[in-house]
Amino acid sequence: MRGPYPAPRGPLRWVKLIVYAALLIAAQGLLSRLSDAAGIPAPDLFLLTGAALVWRLPPPWAVLAAYGVGLGQDLLGSGALGLHAAGVAGGALLTLLVRRYVADSGLFQMLLTVLMAVTGQWLAFLILNYWLRANLITADLLRTAVPLVFVGTLVLYPLWERVVAWAFGSRSGPEEHLA
Repeated sequence: MRGPYPAPRGPLRWVKLIVYAALLIAAQGLLSRLSDAAGIPAPDLFLLTGAALVWRLPPPWAVLAAYGVGLGQDLLGSGALGLHAAGVAGGALLTLLVRRYVADSGLFQMLLTVLMAVTGQWLAFLILNYWLRANLITADLLRTAVPLVFVGTLVLYPLWERVVAWAFGSRSGPEEHLA
């Protein structure tokens, strides 16, 4: 699907990427601060960025780029290095299924994209939590945080998709770059 935002070229492309990165960091920081004050988990704009890259890049590059986005999130935070990187890449992997098998570009596809991204992220978190024998994820956390992260991320998806389209261009159709 080609929309009103063509993919940027030349020096303007790098300026848009830098502005997008600054906006991503500022918006995620603001959302995190506000949600901490409210006692709820923040929506994950880094995860939405990783999911958006799935719709714009060939699958191997999309997963690699999503990992890089998550690694950037890890470097900005104070958590375990690589945890969010694996989570965003896991979300991108499951989002590839939506891209591959769902041709609709409406509400159903939006819901599935966010659902698969959040599910992939938390599956990666669970696998790493088990592998590292860490106590980072508890049943209480899964029961309370995951639904709130899903709902918050779903609510912000349409707005953030416009920001992503401005920075990266409109997303390709579901079958482009899959071969």
